[in-house]
Amino acid sequence: MKEQTFNKWFNIFILAGMTVCVILSTIFKMQEPEARQTLLVISAFGALMGVVSTVLSANGSLWNFLFGLIDVSIYSYILFDSQMPSQFLLHVLYIIPMEFVGIFQWRKRGADGKKAVKARRLNGKSALLYGLLFLGVLAATSAISYFAILKAGGEVNLQKSILDALVTTANIVALVMMAFAYMEQWYLWTLVNLSSVVLWTITLLTEPQVGYAVIPIVKYSFYFINGINGIRIWRKLSREQA
Repeated sequence: MKEQTFNKWFNIFILAGMTVCVILSTIFKMQEPEARQTLLVISAFGALMGVVSTVLSANGSLWNFLFGLIDVSIYSYILFDSQMPSQFLLHVLYIIPMEFVGIFQWRKRGADGKKAVKARRLNGKSALLYGLLFLGVLAATSAISYFAILKAGGEVNLQKSILDALVTTANIVALVMMAFAYMEQWYLWTLVNLSSVVLWTITLLTEPQVGYAVIPIVKYSFYFINGINGIRIWRKLSREQA
């Protein structure tokens, strides 16, 4: 099978699978007594835009930032409506601006509506820089998470706290690497997705009443598969650039 044909059917598989997951999760949540149906529909639309963005990103398409911007904007509104100020500020002050940084940087590296980005790889100096950034952000997020839970009077689950901090850190650093078109971002996205599957599996096993945890487990499983394909494609893109 030719690579172009493989990518076409693989993308269809990911998009179809994730669409089914989003629809099922939305229907599930709509059954709740206090469900806000309009907000759920808007949220589902944003999630679908995020799925499209992820697939386009794996293929090195500049269009991923447009769909990603729609997804993040909708999610930011939901965070604001849900009175989650820290997450709202993270998305508005960091993630949304990084979408525009990504557009600017990818255009500098040859990406347009048709051509894929000219991916690059970390060298010794940049690998050290991103390694230190990762450790610094991990330390900060771990401390914030730990003290926030203690202040709220909750019991600290060390395993879940470490995984949560790891996922948050990998998200932050991978987003920077994506904006600057580094191939190694996909190793971090794979770490994010795998850690998320483990995190939600632990939640499902320790808190059986949280039945909706099955949905994110399936979602991040699809993301994990897409991330593996992203590694394959970006290794080729960065090799061609080298």
